Order: sequence, then C-alpha cells, then structure tokens
Amino acid sequence: MRRSNESLSQIAQSFGYNSDSAFAATFRRVVGQSPARYCSLHRD
Repeated sequence: MRRSNESLSQIAQSFGYNSDSAFAATFRRVVGQSPARYCSLHRD
C-alpha cells in the first residue's frame, strides 16, 4: 500500500475482499490503524 497508486477498492479486491469496509476493518484490526492513516504516515 505504501507505494501503490491503486485505490482502496482495487487493493481490497486483490486480497479477495468484496467490500472496502471489510478490508478496512481487517486492516485496522491487524495493523492497528486505518488504511488511510497508515498511508498518510508511511508515504515516501
């Protein structure tokens, strides 16, 4: 995600999620922050 220009929807689909919200909820549970927050903190 750090270097991807893909949308959250595209990333979620590539991991087999049918919805952005399901992916975001799992991401938050595993990483401890939302995908948007993670990206804003880890942009190159």
